[in-house]
Amino acid sequence: MRDLIADASKMSAVLDDEKLSALIRDLETARESAAIVTTRLQMLRAESQLALECHLESRWHGDHVIAIATSVRPLLPTAQSVAYSADIIVKAMPEMPIAYGVLVDGRWQRFPTQAMLSALNLSPVEFEELSLMDLPRGDERVRVEEWLHSVEHDRGSPLTFLASAKPSAESSDSRWMTLRMSQVSSNENPLHASATNAPDAPDGGETGGQANFFVLRDVDDEVRLREQSQDALRHLDEQLGVLSSALNASRDGFAIWKAVRNKKGDLLTFELVFINDAGAAPTGKMARKLLGRPIETVVGGTEAKDLAALFSRALSTHQVQTETVQINSSAGWVGAYQNQVVPFSHDQVLTSFRDVSEDQRERDRLNWLAEHDHLTGLPNRRNLEEILQSALDRVRGTNQFIAFAFVDIDDFKKVNDTHGHDIGDSLLKEFGQRMRLSLGEAGVVARLAGDEFGLVIDSVPSDAQLKRTLAAMLEHMREPFASTTTPLSVSCSAGVALCAGAEPISEVLRIADKAMYRAKHDGKNRFHVVHI
Repeated sequence: MRDLIADASKMSAVLDDEKLSALIRDLETARESAAIVTTRLQMLRAESQLALECHLESRWHGDHVIAIATSVRPLLPTAQSVAYSADIIVKAMPEMPIAYGVLVDGRWQRFPTQAMLSALNLSPVEFEELSLMDLPRGDERVRVEEWLHSVEHDRGSPLTFLASAKPSAESSDSRWMTLRMSQVSSNENPLHASATNAPDAPDGGETGGQANFFVLRDVDDEVRLREQSQDALRHLDEQLGVLSSALNASRDGFAIWKAVRNKKGDLLTFELVFINDAGAAPTGKMARKLLGRPIETVVGGTEAKDLAALFSRALSTHQVQTETVQINSSAGWVGAYQNQVVPFSHDQVLTSFRDVSEDQRERDRLNWLAEHDHLTGLPNRRNLEEILQSALDRVRGTNQFIAFAFVDIDDFKKVNDTHGHDIGDSLLKEFGQRMRLSLGEAGVVARLAGDEFGLVIDSVPSDAQLKRTLAAMLEHMREPFASTTTPLSVSCSAGVALCAGAEPISEVLRIADKAMYRAKHDGKNRFHVVHI
């Protein structure tokens, strides 16, 4: 263009003044047209840049407006460049609920997106006619006004408030909004927005620290979702608190263990995530002091390996595991602990456990009573029959023999009648213990009923040896019983069945009983052996 003007000057020598003036005017017009085209191209480039950013950004605020305004600032005054930028942004993103306000020549221009108008249920004209103080709901206006006139150190942070929306069938009459006000300065390149809350700018917002630009965003969905999340978290905390209280009130122990693995996925140990008060009690430590520790530290001893194996089995099989583990550890765990292990998410197991030592002792006691005579402590009839059956099974088909004997105290009724049942009971206890000592490892002694006892003599080497054993026993039993108040001497009679295991147990019992009555009939204080 400059070259054309220069050429025109050279031509002035050959052109008259009128023609020369007309040519210069045409050239000036062409230059102005070129400047307009250049300006439009720059604006189109800015719009293209914005369109690209619209696809990349999900949250919009004033920085985008300032960025675009900076690119067109050489072409337009500051306020107009900001207004231009705000306009193309709301057109590019109509679905984003946002509105911009720009102070141009002392008058606020509003640029709402269609989504913002829909949120407030307002038309563009209605929105344009509103002032900022028309937006807050009645009970929010004082707070908004205080924010607008807040001191310097309170400025710059967006204000979240409830705005009044025009009632509609689709929306409520109030929505949460955020407002941020700034002063856009033209003294810097790029343009700079300084935080300020002061809404009025008589000089157009160029100086004096007054706001000349605001961003209004509808954040109702975000706020209400956050409130719902907070309510859910509070509810969850309450539930966890109730659950924790319930677990701590339980006499059973509850714990959560998390598997610790190396990079290859190999199990290294289990780490304690949670334990209730009852669970931590055996250690003598507070529950929170145990959290984060490995099972070897919490449980201690070799039992930790057994528990870790139980936990690992639950994780690998995805099935509940139940097992009672006997623990005697320096960490404080002593007793039989019944464990129920439930696998669940994130490589963790939930365990419930209790010390069942007392229960186990009670079960053992009841089992013992079911198999033993409560007075003498010897095996009872049921237990003796099981022992006899096992002995018969063991020698069946071999060349070995066993002997079963019924032993009855002679004239025991006279002891009770003369000395009383207490003396009689003492005699029965001493009689059973002496018989057991007499047989030693050779056999088992049981009390069957009253003054009747039973013997199982295993691995009888010969008939002669059996008779020597029985004779020595009867001799031993005739010695006075000093444990009674008055030393007493009693005798006994025995009926013995010697068998090789081929006979049923009922037959063995019948033959031994018959042999015992034969010994009684023959004069008592003797034994009678029957070979089956």
